[in-house]
Amino acid sequence: MKNDAPTVAHGPSGETAEYVFVTPELAVSWLALNIDNNRNVRKSRINGYVRDIQSDRWVITGEAIKFDTAGRLVDGQNRCQAIVAAGKGAWVLVVRGISEDALVVLDSGSSRNAGDMLVITGLADRADAKDVGAIARLYAAYQAGDVKHAASNLGGSTGITKSELAEAVLAIPDIEFAARHARGMYRYLRLPVSALGVAFLEFSKLDVDDTAEFFNRIRDGIQNGPGDPFLTLSRRVSNDLQAGASRRIVPGQALFYLFRTWNAFREGEQLVKLQIGSPQAGFTPIPVPK
Repeated sequence: MKNDAPTVAHGPSGETAEYVFVTPELAVSWLALNIDNNRNVRKSRINGYVRDIQSDRWVITGEAIKFDTAGRLVDGQNRCQAIVAAGKGAWVLVVRGISEDALVVLDSGSSRNAGDMLVITGLADRADAKDVGAIARLYAAYQAGDVKHAASNLGGSTGITKSELAEAVLAIPDIEFAARHARGMYRYLRLPVSALGVAFLEFSKLDVDDTAEFFNRIRDGIQNGPGDPFLTLSRRVSNDLQAGASRRIVPGQALFYLFRTWNAFREGEQLVKLQIGSPQAGFTPIPVPK
């Protein structure tokens, strides 16, 4: 039976809302209407949208592309740019007729972050959601080869979309257990929880018993004097943190410390230094856990 229900919803002040399949050509025409003071283009977000569109992971979230009463594009340029870059159309909600009063408060509310998304979708408990998300992001970046050396950080090309994050969480066995373990270990070794979680996941693939001993020695402060890998790790982290914000430990640096210490522990090696390198000489590559 034919559905005669209207496809356009009307607001109290003349606003309209409808779902539109936006082709690259239509997106180009809309970008030509971009308001002069619209926000800067976010390349990392656009790249994520492009991947979602091209891999058919694009979902309608209710977030709208918006036009004001003069027909200018006031919100949604990143999505339009992504559709153009993807060379493939996508369904979006389009709202027209946004007033100047509405523009003042546009996007001033608190948006849902990745942790909120994991809770809402049932992929993580609220107590673990933030850590699960951080571990999944770092794990995905590490597996993709985007975290290569001791100065590697997340952001830019290493950012992943919420759809990709959900897939990563589903693909990582025992990630919630890893998150709880990493949060507990943070009390004893002040490295990013994301790196502690990834290290736990990677080490567990190699030897569960050695993984337990490795983290137990950190927890219990078992150190056997100069050259002991755990003493060297503890001192290096303490020195970095005492140096202040300028020496903030980034995820790549933390993974280097943990993986290098793990390999020395497994091989019975004396480890007296954890050297990360420098911008001038080059940063030390993150070793493969053995």
